[in-house]
Amino acid sequence: MTNKKWAILLIAVSIPLSYYGFSNFEKGASDPLEAILISLGCTGGIACFFGGLYMFFKGRGEILASQTSKDSPILDKTTNKKQKVNEMAKADTSVDLMKREKELETRRKELESLLAEVTKEEKAVEKELLSKGWVQKNGSWGIK
Repeated sequence: MTNKKWAILLIAVSIPLSYYGFSNFEKGASDPLEAILISLGCTGGIACFFGGLYMFFKGRGEILASQTSKDSPILDKTTNKKQKVNEMAKADTSVDLMKREKELETRRKELESLLAEVTKEEKAVEKELLSKGWVQKNGSWGIK
């Protein structure tokens, strides 16, 4: 079946669905199942109608790789594109990883220098506290 025939079929299916849904919508439903059927009729009818209109005027316009034979050039193009994308992704990933490694190395050096500075200052403060008569006992400071 062609796309135009499918479009007409969808529009034809939408008419009874919409009629059932909208004619019973105002009356209301006494049963939960009936309410579900009415709502499905309304939404299904609208969806089928607009889907049919879209297919009738726009159509699909492209052939999918799954709709071709094994020897089709379309299938080859799709496969080549996937391989190129995978190769590019690997190349970008490697470059990104190298950049990230450089950033982390720079950051590690900064942190090591900061740690050395803090350790030096901490020792100076400890010496000053000891010179003023403070004693470190069990991890806390106290007077002699």
